[in-house]
Amino acid sequence: MRSLPEAVVFAFSGTLNDTSAISYLIAGHHPACDAPGADQFQLESVMCPPVRQIVQLLNVERSIGRRAIIITEARDHYRPHLESWLDLHGIRVDDILLRDIGDHRPDALTKASLLAGLQENVSVIHAYESRADVARAYERLGVPVTRTGIPAVAARRAA
Repeated sequence: MRSLPEAVVFAFSGTLNDTSAISYLIAGHHPACDAPGADQFQLESVMCPPVRQIVQLLNVERSIGRRAIIITEARDHYRPHLESWLDLHGIRVDDILLRDIGDHRPDALTKASLLAGLQENVSVIHAYESRADVARAYERLGVPVTRTGIPAVAARRAA
């Protein structure tokens, strides 16, 4: 049996970038990709700042030979926006997995499906994710998850 390369998965919105200032655009909608403000959220998310601690973790993972892969609920036509944001902030990843344009499943199902497909080619040893529903879906696939704190910060700001 061949040994698969190790990888770590990172969410984009709310994990790699701090979307707390624009989270109101998708608040209360599930799946978020179909929220009335979803397109505006995706466009504005690339103007949000990086979460430095998560970027540092990503860089450490890559420095020890693990692949850093982004799995996001954004539709594939936002790939150029996401890649521009990564370039602007000097963040290097090994792959970016996005939702197909016609995929209207809940975000947790979509992201779990993308992760399951990824597991055919790499050994996903950990994930960083801001959303509880997605974290539970990843854990059901056997991947340990660290919850990032941006949603909690946004909820406190809104209160």
